Amino acid sequence: MPYQYRQTLPRTPLDIIGDIHGEFAAFQALLHHLGYRDNGHHPQGRRLVFVGDLCDRGPDSPAMLDWFQQAHSQGFAQMVLGNHELNLLANDPKDGAGWFFHSRAQQDAANYAPWQHQAEHRKAALTAWLSEQPLLLERPDLRIVHAAWLPQHIERLEAAKGESLVAQYHRFDAEQDHRIQSAPWYADYCYEQEHYAALAHNPHQVPPPMPATAQYDLERSRLNPIRALISGVERLADAPFFAGGRWRGTTRCPWWDDYHADTPVIIGHYWRSWQPSPAALPAEHGLLPPQSDAWHGARHNVFCVDFSIGGSWRARKFPQQYQPEQFRLTALRWPEKELVFNNGERAPTR
Repeated sequence: MPYQYRQTLPRTPLDIIGDIHGEFAAFQALLHHLGYRDNGHHPQGRRLVFVGDLCDRGPDSPAMLDWFQQAHSQGFAQMVLGNHELNLLANDPKDGAGWFFHSRAQQDAANYAPWQHQAEHRKAALTAWLSEQPLLLERPDLRIVHAAWLPQHIERLEAAKGESLVAQYHRFDAEQDHRIQSAPWYADYCYEQEHYAALAHNPHQVPPPMPATAQYDLERSRLNPIRALISGVERLADAPFFAGGRWRGTTRCPWWDDYHADTPVIIGHYWRSWQPSPAALPAEHGLLPPQSDAWHGARHNVFCVDFSIGGSWRARKFPQQYQPEQFRLTALRWPEKELVFNNGERAPTR
């Protein structure tokens, strides 16, 4: 069957779960508080929907992905792909993926170990299965995407129907690379990468200015439609900041301020904080509303359900600075619009 980048949600009540990032124990606790059996079946016929980023950084990405595959095969769960799943498909080792890529294991161990590694003989089957998962899920009253619902980029995917996801991604990247390498600033980008790129991974020291690298990141966020949907589009940052393992010169755009459709959209990706504190992770300050339970966007019908469980490694490594309660795995119940957390707490949204 040809790849279907958009698929249909069932007409049942849903529990939409934010980015898990390999925190399998937190997921099991949340599953219990939501009333599901261990295999993902709900006695009242509810269904689980995941907004992507099931893997990377946490202690047991293999178990989380294996659980989802089993639940999906029984019709109990669906997902949209996140940027971390796409990195596996594109064979692109990134921060936190040392459980899968040998080339990242030593570099990532300082922050994320101990963790379970993916069995070598199961990697090909896992990526083949992930490559069949959609980028968008929808029904008349709801839309789900990992990072950004962008109609102009969705139109480009419509034109690529019938082409496999991985083939699409690499073709879009090749077109993007041709455009970038023809840009007048590309030589400056190459110089910055040769002389400063290694310095950009030191969180304790800001590297020299890298304006061409920022321009490169800006273009990459916008030219590949698949990347735009699962990572969001970016703008130039006012000042460099450290996130995702390196210093960055671009920051994410609040695309929801230009979203005027009637249909609500549920997303993950943006590292929201529940009851933000001075120690909250800084990367998304000012992007989402300060009220943790608030919908956002031009019509207040977009909700980010990622409450930063992917940062739990910080509480394990730096208990004096971070408390485990800062990092939560969260489900948004639909149509109730109620939040349920892995510690059993509940809260309405507004």
